[in-house]
Amino acid sequence: MDDLLQSLQRVTVVTPQVQESVAEEPPETYKTNSKKENLLLSYAENFHRQFRQLYGDRKALFLKPKNEHGVEKFICTTIRPTYLVYPQLYTYDGCASFVSDYLTYETLKIPNELPETLISPTTVLKTQKGNTFDYGVLLTSLLIGVGYDAYCVCGYATSDVTLFNQTRNECPLLQEQPKNYAEGGTEKKKKYTARPPRDLNSKFLATQESKIQAREENKVAKIKEEELAKIAEAETPPPDKYYGMRFHCWVLILSGKREVAQSFFLEPTTGESHPLNWDEYLGVESVWNHKNYWINMQDCSQGVKDLIYDLGDAAKWEYFFPNVDKPLLVIPGEEGEASKPAEEVDRGEEEGFQLPHSWVTPINISARDLENRCPHGKKTILYKKAKLEKFAEYLNQDGLVMKLYIYNDSARTEKVKVNSYFTHRNDRLQTRTETCHNGQILECFGPGRQWGLKEHAYYQSNNSRTFSFYSYARVDGLSRKDITASEVEEHFEKREDFLCYRHTTYAPPTLKFEPADSSSHKRPIQKIVERFHRNQSKKPNEDIAERIFLPNENKIKVLYHLEDNRITPSTREFTYPHLSGDQGYILTYNSDMVTSYQVDPYAKSAKDRCLFEQLESLIKAQDDSSASVRASEQETHDILNLRLTEELNTTLSISVYDVARNEEARKHREELESRRAEEERIRKEKEMDYLAPFLARVGDPPTLDHKQAKEVAETCLQDLRTRLVDMANVIQARFEKETDELQKKQAWYKQNQTGLTKEKETEYVSYCSDAMFRIHILEQRLNRHKTIAPQKYADLETRLKHDPRLAQY
Repeated sequence: MDDLLQSLQRVTVVTPQVQESVAEEPPETYKTNSKKENLLLSYAENFHRQFRQLYGDRKALFLKPKNEHGVEKFICTTIRPTYLVYPQLYTYDGCASFVSDYLTYETLKIPNELPETLISPTTVLKTQKGNTFDYGVLLTSLLIGVGYDAYCVCGYATSDVTLFNQTRNECPLLQEQPKNYAEGGTEKKKKYTARPPRDLNSKFLATQESKIQAREENKVAKIKEEELAKIAEAETPPPDKYYGMRFHCWVLILSGKREVAQSFFLEPTTGESHPLNWDEYLGVESVWNHKNYWINMQDCSQGVKDLIYDLGDAAKWEYFFPNVDKPLLVIPGEEGEASKPAEEVDRGEEEGFQLPHSWVTPINISARDLENRCPHGKKTILYKKAKLEKFAEYLNQDGLVMKLYIYNDSARTEKVKVNSYFTHRNDRLQTRTETCHNGQILECFGPGRQWGLKEHAYYQSNNSRTFSFYSYARVDGLSRKDITASEVEEHFEKREDFLCYRHTTYAPPTLKFEPADSSSHKRPIQKIVERFHRNQSKKPNEDIAERIFLPNENKIKVLYHLEDNRITPSTREFTYPHLSGDQGYILTYNSDMVTSYQVDPYAKSAKDRCLFEQLESLIKAQDDSSASVRASEQETHDILNLRLTEELNTTLSISVYDVARNEEARKHREELESRRAEEERIRKEKEMDYLAPFLARVGDPPTLDHKQAKEVAETCLQDLRTRLVDMANVIQARFEKETDELQKKQAWYKQNQTGLTKEKETEYVSYCSDAMFRIHILEQRLNRHKTIAPQKYADLETRLKHDPRLAQY
């Protein structure tokens, strides 16, 4: 072992010094222009010169801005249509939401001047920031890639839009949904109804009261209007010296493709869609896509509400290229042009010229970026009387992805309500709404939860609770449960026994000085009311509509459904003796126990036997209802305990396909791989006998004596020592060879440095980088070999000592 360590210590290497390699450069299309692109830029310069000469009062055209490397590029070639495989980015609202969330907005340096540079969409995605034109180009690239007829729009907007100030806008989550007037409808009038009682009130007094009430309402409305006027005056933005001159870029989507029925605007900074007459946009200078560029020739003095977006109309839109995608309209009255096809008008020298491909590399968005969305996983947006916080999925341990604070004032100091939105929770919690003034909390759950829980509303100040359930997921059809201190209401749907409602009233608890038992904590039931839907298979006077159990009074009341052409139902009341102990199974009946009211005087009265059987069934139904009430109490208790456990130990569901987060799947996969590798190593060791060549030297005897065993062991150790030293010498020789070649190359570079071309210098830098990489690898291999070699030698010694064939050694 000592000889081996001394031999390895003599093997040393010295790392040479070399110039640092150049940084990674961008693609060539980002730094230079092709001949076709230069020709296109000359066309653009000529077009811009003629436009300025004809329309000197118009702003300069945004035709050929510089990119991030200072190279002029035609603006249409900056758009790179891209189709990504994510379903979230297949719709216009999904693309707009991603762009608005993923990027950080930067205002223009000079609000009334066009930007000097237009950064490529790939660089914008890397830096996660950009101005309004960077937003628009990226969003248009994604929309065109998924099939929309989308265009970038260069125009003017208000200061709130250009400065990304949404404090005067209502939060999209708070916008009221349109009411569905198709539901509900008018109730069907019955043929026979009771006449309403005659109104004996004075019409004159009613008129006077209505006048007084109208005057009071007018006073309240006037005060409210004055308050609203004061609020509107306070929220009015200050005068803007750049009004109507602030440049902005947004997206136009025309109808026709992807089943878009009506054209509309998309605001890339917020991800919201707006109609073509939105008053926040004040004018349009030009629009463009990846094929052409159009200049607006219409009057924008009234904003954008009167603009017509027929890009084929040459009188309203001046085009850069005649585009077959938008057929040009022939202007009547022009000599020699009325008979020409629209595609041949004004082509001239540009006939056959094709726009070069985009100079931008393909846009790539990773799954992790799509999931994180917001910069650093979090984003805050201020709205009118609201604040919205967005979080990336799995960023918070409780699965929180959005939190909306609603305030009562514009300064956002008096909190009214807090809405929290969750995803990927194992308890299926989706939203939680907390009302601040009364302490009410409403939790909404998705399908698939235990007991079919849908909503849970409760107050922090009292024990009142309301549970809503997915009735189709429950055996008992329970849809709603309202709980107060002394009452419980339950609503059911689609039950076979037609039960639709149960109301339980509890008696106030009484103090008892006796040993506690299992039922001492249960509240005594005072009254149970159950209601049923109509069973068409029974007669109305035999179909129970409501039954009332009064256990403390030993009474049961029954109400039947209304018969046709009747306004009062039949009723029946039973009074039974107190049943306890063994007497609970013996029930005696007499006619005084029943009080009946029959609506039809000609109907036959029920026989005593039938009444006795009905009483027995009602007593049994009372016991069943009491058991159902107790089971409902236990279910409520279990739900509350489970909710407390879930809030203390919140867990999130992770897909089996999410390799990065599914820790159990990753550990299981690593365990299987390590087990497979271990089995393969053991198999190879069993197949290979490491002593076979050394045993052959002594004649391969069946057993070894002391001398033979010692010879085999020393020979084996000497062979390993020689191989380890030889390996170190080989690595050193390769290292010295690479070092000598590198030093010769450096000497050659110093002698010929002044006369080298750029290609030769780039080749030299590339060679130095590769040589240093090889030298670094060889140095690491030698250091690792020096560390592992003694371990291998010691392992072999231990293995030889424990080998049964060398027991004599």
